[in-house]
Amino acid sequence: MGRMNRREFINAGVGAALAGHVPVGRLFAGSARGERRPNILWIMMDDGRADALGCYGKSWARTPNMDRIAADGVRFESAIVQNPVCVPSRKSMKSGHYPHTFGTTAMGKRPEVTPAYMKRIKPNLPNLLNAWKQAGIRPVNVGKTHAYQKDWVNKGDVPPAFNVVGRTNRKDLQERLKSAGRQYPEVVTKTHGWAIGGRLPMEPEEMSTSRLGDLAVKTLKELIAGGGPFFLRVSFHAPHVACRVPDSYFIEPATIELPLPTEEELASKPRFERENLQIYSGCPDLTKEQIGIARGTYYGMVWLVDTQVGRLVQCLKEAGVLDDTIIAINSDQGFQLGEHGLWKKRVFYEQNVCVPLILRCPGLLPRGRVISEPVEMVDFVPTLMELSGFERPGDIRGRSLCPLVRGEVKSWRQACFSEIDHSGSMYEELRRGGGRRVMVRTKRWKLVYFMDERVTDKDGALYDLKKDADEKVNLYARTEYQRVVRRLERLAEQWDKGD
Repeated sequence: MGRMNRREFINAGVGAALAGHVPVGRLFAGSARGERRPNILWIMMDDGRADALGCYGKSWARTPNMDRIAADGVRFESAIVQNPVCVPSRKSMKSGHYPHTFGTTAMGKRPEVTPAYMKRIKPNLPNLLNAWKQAGIRPVNVGKTHAYQKDWVNKGDVPPAFNVVGRTNRKDLQERLKSAGRQYPEVVTKTHGWAIGGRLPMEPEEMSTSRLGDLAVKTLKELIAGGGPFFLRVSFHAPHVACRVPDSYFIEPATIELPLPTEEELASKPRFERENLQIYSGCPDLTKEQIGIARGTYYGMVWLVDTQVGRLVQCLKEAGVLDDTIIAINSDQGFQLGEHGLWKKRVFYEQNVCVPLILRCPGLLPRGRVISEPVEMVDFVPTLMELSGFERPGDIRGRSLCPLVRGEVKSWRQACFSEIDHSGSMYEELRRGGGRRVMVRTKRWKLVYFMDERVTDKDGALYDLKKDADEKVNLYARTEYQRVVRRLERLAEQWDKGD
């Protein structure tokens, strides 16, 4: 038999891997021919919910570049974050542990009364990115660092032009917006005045997202020119507030078909949602027109991110390294757009806890694979580790998703979990009467409740995702579902103990 060239070797290897004969993640690093480790391009959004990408089923989502990556790789339909706010979620990915293990379960200040779980946190958790550093591949970051400051070679950032309440220090923008007048109305929330929607009289190239794309392309070209394997994370601020989008990227609200709650639905919701979270979100008074503008803005912001993704892919293609690079796309958590009477985050609805998760690398992963099994983002970096030929630490809760991708297992986790401790929030309306709130999600059921010795009322919600995918009917108080509630509570108790 003649000597195979590199492409023939990879093609043969991936076929064997899918047949279960060669471990995925060893095709580059562990071959007899000394194939190098794959490059990694990790594209991360901030507050990007899964259905902001067209490949997750919404016809109005315009993300052709990310959709193409999904079609050429593996897409996970239900990837669950371990905390519905950015810093704890990102720390969970980085360490392979759940937030209650390392004690960062919120963003704000310490609770007035320390909860029991805070007394058993584990210090000195592993930094999984050290695997690459120890192999001589120093991870490089462009954009938002947030929980990753010590782990990267930071190549810079382009902060958003507007703060969270939509104000800018750029005099050129101030003048343009002033002269545009009523043609460009802004949408802000009632309680905190967050800027959640509005078109801008700007060219796409002027936006911070595009300027971050410029920096990312420049950095990527430098890394490619360096010759060795690289690990680049491009961490966009979008579609986080302030939500503003150039006119040409605004998506027509009439095309967006998302539900709005009825009075009957809201009446069945937990007390903490109807009171504390409603105040926090500040959106019940928004008009239908304002909601439409805000939704068109949000999806348009993701569209602009997608344009930058296309630029990065083209850069890899022109350099001839596209198929030698793992492209990973995800987000830290999602974003409510008025569903259930809520805006932004800190809740456990699918729009908030389900994020995009896409992996592409022809030499290591199958093409066009869609994984319907629910997975957790705590497994994300361990998956990159296996694909890069590294062993994961044995004491972490996260594990590689490669066996699921290879079809070696039909089921993954018995349940997925997410948590947030509102008593440690930066917002007083959430600290009052709040505590550690936990979500248990199986394929069919979702339970949300206070799992906290400081809160006497569990104030729960139970949804049958099979019959009620929109999570409108709260079954928690119904007698016939108490066995389901208790079974899910037991799963949460085992998870909390580390079982």
